[in-house]
Amino acid sequence: MKRKIFIILVFVIFPFFCLGFFHLITPYLWIKVDQAFHCGDYDRAIEYLSFISFIQPKDPESYILKAWLQWSEAKFLYSQKLPYKEKLNQAVKTYREGQKNNPTNWQIYFEEGMMWEAFGEKDMAIKLYFISSKYSLPPYNKIYEIKSKKFNIKSAK
Repeated sequence: MKRKIFIILVFVIFPFFCLGFFHLITPYLWIKVDQAFHCGDYDRAIEYLSFISFIQPKDPESYILKAWLQWSEAKFLYSQKLPYKEKLNQAVKTYREGQKNNPTNWQIYFEEGMMWEAFGEKDMAIKLYFISSKYSLPPYNKIYEIKSKKFNIKSAK
């Protein structure tokens, strides 16, 4: 009898408790992200965003914001002629994780495209804008077409 109760507690009740706990803690974590961001503590904000993406891997927002913070830092370092590749690679890794967990979310591909465009990597950017257009609904499905014109690339469509 004790074994059955233990099994029920461990395999039934505990997972529901964890789901409920994580569901309740996520809004608090978003508040902490906001506070850290506004205090300029970007590393702390990135830590909170990492935990949010762990709890809710199907929510693209945490990946998008985390990667944006990472590549924004890389862009600042780049503008100061300082080593920036590590931060840029962290952003790429974050985008890849987000794309793996949300393979048809157009926003993650679009945001990565913006990153590459900011670094002057038009070929990488246009590939991601194409994927973004493929998964998005109007009017966002025109991103590739608009960016192709901007970059003077003949559209494959």
